[in-house]
Amino acid sequence: MGSYIALRIIGALMLLSSAPFVFAYIECSTVSQLFSSCSIFITYGTPDPIPGSPCCDAMSGLSIISNSGDNKQSVCRCIMGLIQTYNPNATAIGTLPGLCGISLGFILDPNVDCSLYGISSGLGLN
Repeated sequence: MGSYIALRIIGALMLLSSAPFVFAYIECSTVSQLFSSCSIFITYGTPDPIPGSPCCDAMSGLSIISNSGDNKQSVCRCIMGLIQTYNPNATAIGTLPGLCGISLGFILDPNVDCSLYGISSGLGLN
C-alpha cells in the first residue's frame, strides 16, 4: 500500500515537473486522493499519523505539490472544500500536516483566505 502511495506521489510530481511552465491549478481530486490515505484518522481521530506512515507520506507529497509552481492557492482551496465537506472532522484535517511534521505553506483553518496565496507568475494575478 505504501509503495502505491509513493508511486502516486512520484507520478504527480513527474506531471508537474514535465510542464515547462507550471501555471495550472492542481486538481482537487488529487488532493482528495492524498487525504484518503488519512481517512481512518480523519474519521476516528485516532491513531495519530506518524512520519513515515502512508498518511504522512501522502501529506509530504501534498506539501511538495503545494510548494511547487503556483499550486498553493489551488491546494488551499481544495483543502478548504474538504474541511467544509467533512466539517465534523475539520480539526483532524487541520492537524494532519503538523502531526506529520510538514508545512503546506498556509494555515489550515476554515476561515483562511486562500486568495492571500495568489499566483506569482509576474502577470499581476492574485
